[in-house]
Amino acid sequence: MKNSKIEVHTSGAALGAEVHNINLKDHLSDEAKETLRQALDDHEVIFFPDQNLDPNQQKEATRIFGPLLPSYTFFDHLDDDPEIELVINDKDKPPTGTARWHADLTWAKEPPGGTSLYARKLPGDGTGNTIWASMSAAYDALSDRMKSYLEGLEAVHSWDLLLDGRTKFLARSGEAFLNHKSKNPPIPQPVIRTHPRTGKKILNVNPTFTNHIVGLPRLESQGILEFLFCLPARPENQVRHKWHEGTLAVWDNTATQHTAVDDFYPQYRELTRVTFGGHGVPV
Repeated sequence: MKNSKIEVHTSGAALGAEVHNINLKDHLSDEAKETLRQALDDHEVIFFPDQNLDPNQQKEATRIFGPLLPSYTFFDHLDDDPEIELVINDKDKPPTGTARWHADLTWAKEPPGGTSLYARKLPGDGTGNTIWASMSAAYDALSDRMKSYLEGLEAVHSWDLLLDGRTKFLARSGEAFLNHKSKNPPIPQPVIRTHPRTGKKILNVNPTFTNHIVGLPRLESQGILEFLFCLPARPENQVRHKWHEGTLAVWDNTATQHTAVDDFYPQYRELTRVTFGGHGVPV
C-alpha cells in the first residue's frame, strides 16, 4: 500500500520537491501528515503526481496544511462551494492577471498560508507551466546592509492595483466591486516578514499588490521596490513546474511568489484551487 514510506525528491533548485509513494485519497496517519507539513516547510512548494482527486478529496488533502479559507477572487467557485475555485481558460476565457509575480491576497489582514492547485485538464503540448520563486532565498542573497535597511519598514498592499482583477469584479457588478473594495482597504505589511513556522526571513513585497514603502520619498520607495520586484525573476530563486493531469501542487504563500506562463492560450486548461490559512498576521 502507498503511504507506508513517503518519499520526498527534491528538485535541486532553491525550492520545490515531488512527493512519491502516496495516495492522497487514502487515510493518512498523523505521522504521514507531519511528514508532508515538514516537506512543505523545507521546500516551500511540493508536487504530488499521479493523483486522482475529486474536489472534496482535494479539500481534504489541502486541510493537512492548514484550515481551509473561503475564497473570493475573480475565479468562479465550483458548484457554489466557497472553498474551491474553478480555473478555466480557453479561447473564450483568456488567462488574465496571473502572468506576473505575486503572492496571493497580500492585501488581506491575514494573507493565506498557502494554496493547492490540481490539474484536471491540460493542453497536450506541455505549455501552461507555473513558476515559483523562493522569497526566503531572495532575502538570503541580499547584502547585510540592505537587510538592515529594509528591517522594520512597511509597504502598503492594495487589492485593486491589479487592473485585470478590478475588471473582472466590475463585469460582475459595480456593487460587488465597491463592496469588496470597502472590505479590503489598502494595508501596511512588513517589507521583511518572519515565517511563523520556520522562522525564516522573507521578502514580503510583490509587483501585483505592493504600492509603496511607508515613510519614504516617492522616488526612493519606487527605486527600492523595483529592485526587490526583480528578485523573483532571477533563475537561481526559481523552480519551473511542467503540469501533468492528476498532479496536485501545494505551495507556501508566505515563503513564495509565483507566476503563470500563459503560452497555452487559446487551448483549454482546467484547474481547481483551494486556499488554506494558519500563518496569522504578518510580522
